Amino acid sequence: MSAQPRFAFLSSDGILHLHDEEHAAQHGKHIQTSLTDDESGFPVVEGQGVVYYALEDKAYVKGNKNDGQLIPTPLVLKQLAAELK
Repeated sequence: MSAQPRFAFLSSDGILHLHDEEHAAQHGKHIQTSLTDDESGFPVVEGQGVVYYALEDKAYVKGNKNDGQLIPTPLVLKQLAAELK
């Protein structure tokens, strides 16, 4: 987590990440967001890091699609991903 501005991007496999602008720019299209990120670079929504698979429109907390808990996709993540596609 950082006080620096965060930029969202989709990885090559469609997972939403947040990083500093320099790192995000290495992945192509990126946009600034007011969201914060957890220690792994995933967006924090309602106090929890969320792994969002944009291509599948599925979001998980406490892990990823292999071991996490599926949650309803937060609207803010859908909106970010739509801007990045």
